[in-house]
Amino acid sequence: MKIRDVMVRDVIAIDPSASLAEAAQLMRQANVGILPVVEDGQVCGVITDRDLVVRALAVGADLTSTPVGECATGDPVVAHPDWNLDQAMDAMARAQIGRLPVIDDDNALAGIVTLGSLALRSKKDKETLAAAKEVARRPRSRSAAPPATRGTRPEQKGRRSLRGRRARPLPLTARE
Repeated sequence: MKIRDVMVRDVIAIDPSASLAEAAQLMRQANVGILPVVEDGQVCGVITDRDLVVRALAVGADLTSTPVGECATGDPVVAHPDWNLDQAMDAMARAQIGRLPVIDDDNALAGIVTLGSLALRSKKDKETLAAAKEVARRPRSRSAAPPATRGTRPEQKGRRSLRGRRARPLPLTARE
């Protein structure tokens, strides 16, 4: 079975210039916890419900004026439609994340796959459980620092930008 067989194809995305309030409203309306950030047809990041809380609300960001691009995770880990389920579970476990945007060969959004959808469809219960355990073992320091100190260069003066970022699959291991 391939990722194309289990991914959600009807995915709502958001532009990095949209406000965090718009992102939260879209998440609520669609009942999702992640929005791929797409600029000029290319996936350049993701914004999650956790990003909104940890990187925005917790530091007092103005949700109506702060753009998504300032709090989103750039260079997202992604999957490809032709991957098998094990490859996606392994990528999720290694990156300790439960949701992967799925991109085509042109870096365009093709869908999204979640650990839950993989668990429901995988016949390998032990491997699925192992992947879920790895995702659950998030280090305490992850995303704990405010956005001005995480992943920025001094010349950015505390502002993060997704411009020029591209989605990237994790490198495959030898057994894949």
